[in-house]
Amino acid sequence: MSFRFIGRIACSLLFISLSQLAWTQSLPAGRWTSLFNGKSLAGWDMYLRQPEGTNQPPYGLNNDPLHVFTVADGAIRASGQLWGGISTWHEYDNYHLRLDVRWGTKKWYPSDSTRRDAGLLYHATGPYSFAYNCWLRSSELQIQEGEIGDFFGVGAGSAEFPMQPVTVRGKVLDQYAFDAPLRRNADAVGSGRVYRSGNFERPHGQWNTVELITRGADAVYIINGYVVNRLFNTYRPAIHQQTTRGKIQLQSEGAEVYYRQIQLRPISYASPQSLSLSADKTTLTDLIPDKPQTVRITNRGDAVELVAVELSGPAGDQFRVKLPPFPRRLKRGETLDLLVMLLSDTPGKSVTATLRLETVLGPVPDLTVTLQSR
Repeated sequence: MSFRFIGRIACSLLFISLSQLAWTQSLPAGRWTSLFNGKSLAGWDMYLRQPEGTNQPPYGLNNDPLHVFTVADGAIRASGQLWGGISTWHEYDNYHLRLDVRWGTKKWYPSDSTRRDAGLLYHATGPYSFAYNCWLRSSELQIQEGEIGDFFGVGAGSAEFPMQPVTVRGKVLDQYAFDAPLRRNADAVGSGRVYRSGNFERPHGQWNTVELITRGADAVYIINGYVVNRLFNTYRPAIHQQTTRGKIQLQSEGAEVYYRQIQLRPISYASPQSLSLSADKTTLTDLIPDKPQTVRITNRGDAVELVAVELSGPAGDQFRVKLPPFPRRLKRGETLDLLVMLLSDTPGKSVTATLRLETVLGPVPDLTVTLQSR
């Protein structure tokens, strides 16, 4: 399903088929603004709860005697020793956020025997101790080893996802799938999880680029240039309102993690544009490891800014694309060559995926390329 935007986004969303998608394109988007200066925590507040397994009172707001949040080598270091968060002074709406994330080595009780965990909380509002005595009411872009890009509800309301059931470690859960039926997830703190479409993370110790695009009550999650989750119409029934605005909060949650290059730009909307991109091939067949193939994208309409690709389908993360630096503006008549490869193959088993291109306002309509292994 997809959507029609009017002005700065009406309070309710109209879902229509992809072939009928109406577009507005913002060119250029707003300028990037750094939310972190790389030297100090100016512009941020921190909130910490008590040490795990104790009955001590919370450390509270801007009281950090254990130096859980510090600046190291141009990045915000969250030690993970205490659960808590560091949040922006200001609230934001309709934006494109990007930051780099890298894991450290330390892990703390009770997360010392589990996957390293943290998170990007957005549309975050008070109180500071709302969730688990240390986080703002918010929606979460999960930052966890092997699962960056999952959605969690942290009290900001439920949302509608194109999602389907999937079995993860023996449990049947929901997973984002571009062409799945649109359904609303649960509205509960620590629940309503929706798994990302695939794993596009880099190996432990390397930086991962995490991006979040918010458009009114909608959001898109992008990991290392790949769309991995998409949600619509976040709604808080308790106050009968959509969730569209709030602070940005970064978690400390039992594992050492670093955040750097935290930048944000506003998304604005202009008059409708003629958006027309085409591919020289609609299908790439017989893809095998170490023998990539190229698909050429040509812009036959007005200039467009591309921000990511999406590889959808159960085998989407078994393929990779050699990505250009995003955002990438493609003028009328210009072309973009994308090199597509299969990571690995299984003898006698063919896998497929679908490639799409993403703008800040959603996927490019009427442009799909089917990928198929031998």
